[in-house]
Amino acid sequence: MKRKLLFFIAVVVGVMIVVAPLSSAVAADPKINAMTRNLYLGADIFKVVEAAQTDPDTIPYVVADVFQTAMYTNFPARAEAIADEIARYKPQVVGLQEVSTYFIQTPGDFMDGNPTPAEDVVIDFYTVLDAALKARGMEYDAFTVDNADIEVPMINPSSPTFLSDVRLVDHDVILVRKGHDAVEVLNDNYQAQLVIDLGGIPVSFSRGYLAVDVDVKGTTYRVVNTHLEVRSAPRSVFRVFQSWQMQELLGTVYYMNALDPKPTLLIADWNSSSEDVPDMGYVPGMGWVPYTPPYMQAVGAGYLDSWLLQDKYDDGYTSGFDEYVSDPDAELTSRIDIIWLAPDTLTLDKVSATVVGEEEIDMVPNTYPGAPEDAMLWPSDHAGVVAKIKFLE
Repeated sequence: MKRKLLFFIAVVVGVMIVVAPLSSAVAADPKINAMTRNLYLGADIFKVVEAAQTDPDTIPYVVADVFQTAMYTNFPARAEAIADEIARYKPQVVGLQEVSTYFIQTPGDFMDGNPTPAEDVVIDFYTVLDAALKARGMEYDAFTVDNADIEVPMINPSSPTFLSDVRLVDHDVILVRKGHDAVEVLNDNYQAQLVIDLGGIPVSFSRGYLAVDVDVKGTTYRVVNTHLEVRSAPRSVFRVFQSWQMQELLGTVYYMNALDPKPTLLIADWNSSSEDVPDMGYVPGMGWVPYTPPYMQAVGAGYLDSWLLQDKYDDGYTSGFDEYVSDPDAELTSRIDIIWLAPDTLTLDKVSATVVGEEEIDMVPNTYPGAPEDAMLWPSDHAGVVAKIKFLE
């Protein structure tokens, strides 16, 4: 009942939310250093969706190709570069998206009609990144929301049945540097979840959000992390769902802050930029539905784009590199990884923000078995953003 009430509030207020002034205990020299980083799950999983729509019989073969790409893009190598970024900038809070865990089951039982979840871990992105951070003397507490949990069959010649089952579990994570008191105050999945037919099987690409209250030198900040539905083409069903999700998030945070005010940061891969405009998207069973892009909703709700609060700034593009994250000449073309600030009783002094992981020098050798000796990888298919935000006392 509570979630339905919050969703109702979000839909009603929509982009017309006016964020009320917040209050919080404020210490001397209030400032926070925050980072957003999409880790990239390693492959284009929407190839499987395309196969389901064109020729469902090819799904196990396409899954095998996608899985191999996810392994080839070598998160253990990429995690070293991301850990270097975090160690260099030492953010007190980090919002991570696409924190993936891959499981496998051989032989697979997905096609038997009564499958059991695959449980043999192939790789757990969080565990790998955490080990890389600890190797650099960096320790963080992790707060996690569980999102999509998808299992599909995959061709595997080594299996007695020629099939294995591959399972992907997606998470969003907030890291809080050790030494800062933190408490989780929100952890949920969106009401609006896009369900896609994969060869006759409905699969939900579930997405969620979480909030953590973090004490930084005596000032408590509310840090929210999420990863909205993909951007896709204008007028697509994906744009409608990401719009609904943003409405729910803004309404929920507004409701929380009305009851318990805190200076608030929204940290995410929003899959939306300032270039997006309102339109209509086709939703099966509903027809053409109007949508307002998440970026416009945030602005309409009074949130401040930290990148634009700097005295000087460039395009700040963060998305996106190619599927194989291996082209040194690839260029980023949009800014969708954004740290938003809610208006509150803290008066802004200055913001210094940096894009990380976008220079060729940031690429790392691909040590995956069989990769060419000179193969290099971007840390992710996104760049990250670090923002140092200082308020007046």
